[in-house]
Amino acid sequence: MFDELRAQFFPYELKPGITAYCLTNTAAFWNEAGSLMNAIFPPYATLGAFRQPEERAAKSELLARLFAQAHHEYFVFRSAGGEPVGYSYGDMRDRATFFMTSSGVLPQYQQQGLYSGFLKRFLSYLYALGYERVVSNHQTNNRAVIIAKLKAGFNVTAVNLDERWGAQVELTYLFHEDRRQGYASAFSLEAQHTPVSHA
Repeated sequence: MFDELRAQFFPYELKPGITAYCLTNTAAFWNEAGSLMNAIFPPYATLGAFRQPEERAAKSELLARLFAQAHHEYFVFRSAGGEPVGYSYGDMRDRATFFMTSSGVLPQYQQQGLYSGFLKRFLSYLYALGYERVVSNHQTNNRAVIIAKLKAGFNVTAVNLDERWGAQVELTYLFHEDRRQGYASAFSLEAQHTPVSHA
């Protein structure tokens, strides 16, 4: 549905030799991203996170199919040789909000600006699509990503306690000045300049 517009933004070279590619085949994405996630993050099962029992999966199959019809985005970052070194994926949560579900970069490729470069480009793309807000949740000790997003203009909007993911900080990016003013007004905050990451 968004292929023509997406092609204006991706593939995108994050740094010489590392490019972000959008994958429209979900199975192909998980084939690459699954191994990346296992190499970047500890398995949620080892953290005591809740997982839905298999016997209840069939009952939620219709809901899963309905959710699959929403707008999703899947990206893999690859080296010049085609090796996957990072990923990002997310989905539409409401008509104004895109949720960045998960992103990661292999440890040996971290601290090289890959995530920040992708985030800036991705925000530009979401803005072009017409989204007004971008939300993401992060483990409270994931300082590197939290700091990168705060620098990009995200605000802390909540702390979530979830049986699946534990304690997480919710961050929100607002594309339009009236929404940023609304956020400041709602919390009686002093108005501050917000980086326009989509410019």
